[in-house]
Amino acid sequence: MKKLNIILASLFCASLLGSCKIGGLEFQKDFKYKPGQPTDAHINKSALQYLRDRGKTPVVANDTVFKYMQLGLEYAGLDPAEYEKAGRTFIFLSNNAVRVLPTTSSTVNGQTVVRTTSNIPTAGFWFEFQILDKNPDGSQKYAADGITPITHPATSWNEYSPQTVKNYFLSLIGQGDLGFSTLNNANQSLTSILPVGTVAGKESKLGFFVSSPTPNYNISGNRTIAYDYVNNTGKGFDPESKFNLKVTNADFSPMVFNDNANVATGGLLATNGQIHVVAVTAFPSRY
Repeated sequence: MKKLNIILASLFCASLLGSCKIGGLEFQKDFKYKPGQPTDAHINKSALQYLRDRGKTPVVANDTVFKYMQLGLEYAGLDPAEYEKAGRTFIFLSNNAVRVLPTTSSTVNGQTVVRTTSNIPTAGFWFEFQILDKNPDGSQKYAADGITPITHPATSWNEYSPQTVKNYFLSLIGQGDLGFSTLNNANQSLTSILPVGTVAGKESKLGFFVSSPTPNYNISGNRTIAYDYVNNTGKGFDPESKFNLKVTNADFSPMVFNDNANVATGGLLATNGQIHVVAVTAFPSRY
């Protein structure tokens, strides 16, 4: 069953994340699963090469699923060699994990075509961790309550400080091998390469995001997402610089990152470690 979950997750995500264009418009292709077709999880290349092959200049035309992850890494100035070091677990971000843009759909020549209607994200990292608005004098703009800052969704990595973006990606690289063969339905923690005690900058909501080294669940059993604008206790990143992974009984998303993000494609075996791809906001703390 575990092996089957790996195959299903990988195949499902290949359709979920892959896209092409007709007349300059991006659309999502349907995927039809055929039982009995084996899927080899080995990608026979390093994590860095896999990122680049599906980034800004893809090997397969229009397969730019990691474009915005690559842009973020370049903006942050993170050493690409970190994605070539052995024995690591890499959390990759699809474009939707960074930003989801509003769209409308239509049918062209019998195929569904999705047209982007705005460059303002409605989901993803840029939407969740919005940028704080400033007054002309540089002071913070606040809502009527005088406490909650006024914010706006980012439209570029450049709206964050390079250090914040760098630290975010460092928090998504684990020191050790963690995947389907070692996971179960209880969270397992892996230490990232982010220095312990790192605090996010205050240019965005990430700097006010409350993180904890111990579980913090609501009455429904879901993790609590909170921002502290009063006591300023938010640190943004996991206080112990760790992240969690576990598996569930779900057919198409059997792996979960930090009790928040279902892994869209898990268990990709690079030559230097495992790659797990998320397609929603990846919160950089376990609790």
